[in-house]
Amino acid sequence: MADVKGTPARQSRRERAQSTRRRIVEAAYQRFTEQGYAATTMDSVAGDAGVAVQTVYFTFRTKGELLQAAYEHAVDGPDGVPPHLSSWWQAAEAAPEVSTAVRLFVDGTMSVFERAAPLVWAVLGDENARPGYEYNDGLRRAGYERAIAFLARKHDLRPGLTSLRARDILLVVLGPQIFSQFTRDLGWTNQEVADWAADVLLEQLFGIDA
Repeated sequence: MADVKGTPARQSRRERAQSTRRRIVEAAYQRFTEQGYAATTMDSVAGDAGVAVQTVYFTFRTKGELLQAAYEHAVDGPDGVPPHLSSWWQAAEAAPEVSTAVRLFVDGTMSVFERAAPLVWAVLGDENARPGYEYNDGLRRAGYERAIAFLARKHDLRPGLTSLRARDILLVVLGPQIFSQFTRDLGWTNQEVADWAADVLLEQLFGIDA
C-alpha cells in the first residue's frame, strides 16, 4: 500500500517541478526577447516566474543553460516536438512532388520562426550568448542537410549545384534573420515571407519557376 500511496505524491512533485520549470523558461524567453541576453538577470527571471532565485539556479545552473532551454522551448513549441519529428516535416517528406514538399517545409519552418526568430535576433550580437547561438545554428545546419537530402530524392538539384551549396542557400533564404527583417522591419506577413521563400527555393535549388 505504501507504494500505491506514494505514487501519486511522486507524480505530483514531478508535475509541480515541470510546471515550475516551464514558468521559468517562459519568463526567460520574454526577458531575453525584450531586453537581450546581457540585460536579463536571473533575479528578474525569478521574479517574473514567481519563484525564488535559488530555484532558478537549482533548475538551470547558469544563464547560458537558461538561454538554451528558452531556445529549445521556442523551437520545439508548446508540445515539445523537435522540428524533424513534427507533422509538417513528416508531411513534407511524404509529399510526392518537390513543389508541394518545399511549400510544406517552408510553411512549417515559418511556425518555428514565429517563436524562435525574436529570440535569435535579440541575442545574435551578444558575444556572451555566441556559443549558444553557434550550437543551435549547427543543429539547424544538420536539419537542413537532412531536408536537402529528402527533397533531392524528389527532384534533381539544379545542374552544377552540390548538396552542400543547396544547404547553404536553404540556410540563408529560410533563416531567422531574413524572417525577422521581412516581418519586423519591412512589415511583411508570415504568409508573404513563406510564399517568397518557397518560390526562391524552388528556382534556386531545382530550377523550377513557381
